[in-house]
Amino acid sequence: MQAPGKIVKVNDTYMHVYRVPKHPTDFENTIVFLSGSGTECPTYDFKPLWHLLAGKVNMVVVERPGYGWSGQTGLPRDIDTVLEETREALRKADITGPFIPAAHSMSGLEAIYWSQKYPEEIKAIIGLDMAVPKAYDSLVVPRFLSRQVWLAHLLRKPAAKIMVKTHPAVKYNHLNKKQQAEMYMITSKQLLSKNMIDEINLIKQNAHKAGEGKCPFLPVLCFLSHDKGNLKQIPEWGKIHREYFSENENAKFIDLPCGHYVHREEPEMIAESITRFLNFHGLYC
Repeated sequence: MQAPGKIVKVNDTYMHVYRVPKHPTDFENTIVFLSGSGTECPTYDFKPLWHLLAGKVNMVVVERPGYGWSGQTGLPRDIDTVLEETREALRKADITGPFIPAAHSMSGLEAIYWSQKYPEEIKAIIGLDMAVPKAYDSLVVPRFLSRQVWLAHLLRKPAAKIMVKTHPAVKYNHLNKKQQAEMYMITSKQLLSKNMIDEINLIKQNAHKAGEGKCPFLPVLCFLSHDKGNLKQIPEWGKIHREYFSENENAKFIDLPCGHYVHREEPEMIAESITRFLNFHGLYC
């Protein structure tokens, strides 16, 4: 199955970098979509949002090892390794910065750490219900995770069929029949991959590492959900984000009455807000 984007060699594996078509020549920054934990097919998962911004901004989706069309890696899933993989994949795909990470969920840690470690590369951060370091303070990694993985792998094909059928990108005709078939094959292949599980096991360590650095003082647009699952685990989800960015006068928060996958459920509102955000901060030049 041919990948829709570019496959590049990174360390011991191959990574998929999808460049959204219709990239304008007068927009020097590149929005980099970074998926949350367990999103099997990031390129198509983000399509409800990126197709609305196509032609207005430069955008790419970087699929980490164990996700989408990328292969598996034997390297640890610590935040330093993951970030360097992202940067190397972009470099080998001939995608140049400056960058604006658009991070969903767990990838918020990578976006924050990226801005701390390489501040000259990052112009702004867009948080798609992204996590901040303190969000994982009370997280408990499931005791019987291996059993859940075994069951998911046993039922991967019927599970993938349901997941794809109910995905907004499919429900609202953002994907053609070929893309839907590709999404099913990728989902059944990558469902709870080894690299995904390794990420979960290192999530607290990675949150601690990002939390050691300073809060980014660049423009931040943070979309926050009212997801019942998130709020059950972390009741002060929105408060934690506002506290983390409290000293950043360029941080803006938008609360959305939807679930955790905000880019699937409120793509029109998010696309409009991103456009206004980029204009306000002069990021179109």
